[in-house]
Amino acid sequence: MFRFFLLVGVSLITLVSNSYAIPAFARQMGISCNACHSQNGFPALNRFGRSFKTSGFTMIGTQKTVTGERLGEFLSITDTLNLSLNVKVGYSKDSDPSQSSQIEFPQAFGFMVAGRVANNVGVFTEIGYESEDGNDPVFKLSTLIMPVIYEVSNYTFGTVLYRTSEFGPAASYDTLATGSIANGQTLQAASVAAAQSYIVHNSGNEAAAEGIGFYIANDLWYGVYSAYVPTVGAVSGVTPASYASIAYTPQIANWDIGIGAQFWWGTAKHNDINGSLPRIEDKTDRFALNFQAMGDMNEVPVSVFATYANAKQGSLFAQTPNKVTAGTLIGEIAAIPQVLMFSGGYRIADNGQNTNSSDNATLVAVKYFYKENIQCQFNYVVNQNSLKRNEVYLTFRTVF
Repeated sequence: MFRFFLLVGVSLITLVSNSYAIPAFARQMGISCNACHSQNGFPALNRFGRSFKTSGFTMIGTQKTVTGERLGEFLSITDTLNLSLNVKVGYSKDSDPSQSSQIEFPQAFGFMVAGRVANNVGVFTEIGYESEDGNDPVFKLSTLIMPVIYEVSNYTFGTVLYRTSEFGPAASYDTLATGSIANGQTLQAASVAAAQSYIVHNSGNEAAAEGIGFYIANDLWYGVYSAYVPTVGAVSGVTPASYASIAYTPQIANWDIGIGAQFWWGTAKHNDINGSLPRIEDKTDRFALNFQAMGDMNEVPVSVFATYANAKQGSLFAQTPNKVTAGTLIGEIAAIPQVLMFSGGYRIADNGQNTNSSDNATLVAVKYFYKENIQCQFNYVVNQNSLKRNEVYLTFRTVF
């Protein structure tokens, strides 16, 4: 084992991960990053952070807005710079001798423009400079989310236009840290920490999606529906698939609880915009359950995350002889609140193959926060599948 660590050294070094925490939001509100993020640190949201997201990124604090007769009667953007920088450098290797080490510089480089556009309109945009399959890097739109919200009594109603290459239709709205949406996950080894990520990772598909979503939310629960296609870019002749999510988010004593379910169903159909390819049909049938509890025991912060997911055989995410299933359980305890955390968990999974289908794994991790927006994370994964591969992730994240 010691020799393995010496040979691997660093499996993944990442300076700034994808859109996990947005300091542009903190500048818009005039508050610290930890005001929105939980005891687990970014990206997990606390109750206030979930309220900010529910507002469609429009909530402001003491910051001034740009208004005046010369500038427009209805202009209501803040006078702060809602821009964050994303840089990513990666080196990877695992215990499989057939896998050579790989370094990418940059693996990703991009900008995130996010925040208030008007009183009831917000935006989240990420434009990245990324390389794919060894090709020269290019700038591309990774994610665009534009919510329009209306508040009635204690409820917020939102309509969201979105396209994303990595978050799936949950980009329309989600606030849990259980893998419901990729940029809400607390650990780098996502396919072990969240069953939803395992389903996507096992299929070899990216969680691309574009569509329109609708949500209703208050402090106790939320519901989401979205019509979408699992692709990005210009398409024609669209017949969308459907996505829905419901969640119950009570505060029980000093515990912040989240219980939810996600549903993907229907066959998305569309044509290539140029009409040069056959009509594309993607069956999307999947299902997931989520649970999170963030609180403390004897003043020591403790968190528990549990997920279950399956994808039906023949769907986009289970092109295998049988359906794909996974269940995960992760526990975290803070030795020093919001500074040093230890994590451990287990995944039980079936990859859908007729043979060697068991794909269980164990995960241990350490997270250290040098500053609110600077995180060092170590993940070690032991896979109990037939390949017996081990994985190490050493990740440095910062956003500014």
